[in-house]
Amino acid sequence: MKEQKINILLAIILVILMIIAITIVIINPNKSAKTLENIPKIEEDTNYIEEKYVIHKEEKNISMQDGGVFCKIENQIVFYEEKNKTIYLYSINENKINKIATIDNELNKMYFDGENIYYIPDYYSEKGIYKIDLKGNISKICEEASLQLMLTDNEIYFVKQIGYDDFNKNPQGTICCMDKDGNNIVDIVENVKNNFFIENNKIYYTTQDRKMCMINKDGTNQINILQGRKFIIDVTDKYLLYVDYSNQEAIHIIDFKTNEDIIISYYGELKICQGRTYLNARKRLDDGSIEINYTLFEILYDGTWKELGKIQNFESDIKYILNGKVYMHNQQEGIYTLNLENNQKENNEAYKQCKYFLDGYGYKIDDANLEDIHIEIVQLS
Repeated sequence: MKEQKINILLAIILVILMIIAITIVIINPNKSAKTLENIPKIEEDTNYIEEKYVIHKEEKNISMQDGGVFCKIENQIVFYEEKNKTIYLYSINENKINKIATIDNELNKMYFDGENIYYIPDYYSEKGIYKIDLKGNISKICEEASLQLMLTDNEIYFVKQIGYDDFNKNPQGTICCMDKDGNNIVDIVENVKNNFFIENNKIYYTTQDRKMCMINKDGTNQINILQGRKFIIDVTDKYLLYVDYSNQEAIHIIDFKTNEDIIISYYGELKICQGRTYLNARKRLDDGSIEINYTLFEILYDGTWKELGKIQNFESDIKYILNGKVYMHNQQEGIYTLNLENNQKENNEAYKQCKYFLDGYGYKIDDANLEDIHIEIVQLS
């Protein structure tokens, strides 16, 4: 009889422990993971070195893939002045600024590969993709409207825009590829919504009918990764990051080696600085609520992550992250830094007027007189 009571007691304890475990998974899904079965595992390249993502690649990624109004390749800086719709070239070696070209309509995004400038105009101003050489010769290389380009050494990948979403302003249409002179346009995949990413000869994207997919660059072997309101925000050869808008903007990471899909945090902003990937986002607490303050995470090379500290100022934008300092900006103070070691705010007059950040430097552009523009380059500590 005594042994029977002990067995019953052990069974009750086991049931209670199972209920607690299930409750923890439900309340705190960050601690659980699911393994995706429909994408092939990518074996780790043992010859791969982390230096692929270090400093000197940052300027190339931003200038050739991100699209903005400030680009830099080695000792050449290209920037756009909205006030006079003019693109300038600054030679760091010669400390000299030249006007490259004045364009007819507003510029939306600009890209630079060190030899030519490519830009897309504002969607409502004009359709097309333009190329400008460093002597200022302008040519229209594509008649199609686009909201995203991605330059490689020999080709341009772009979205052939179909319609326009005034609220989200995201690319939607067909991903295409063409030579850098605009010839040999090839449609790769239709029905795309939002930004696409290229990694290891594969294109990652989300479709209009809410499928997150990957496909070979030649348009073969399309694989559906996930279904739903999920949009990719970054891809490396180790992992994929995406945001799930159907679940409180949860930020997920998919490990390509194990195919595990894990939630990191919620309502996040991604920053990539000097080859390091950072995520400023809100954690889910053990009671199931989402923390009000933001936590800065670093997503490590192998797809794991670590917490760096709290970012509590909601009125400031993160501009750059380097050496344990977050460079932030607001209208009242300009640039200031947050020291992650002690969470203390620091002001440094040298950084106050920096407009752009790249490769461990801040860049000030004094454009009060458009006929006599000055650039100052400040090394960040």
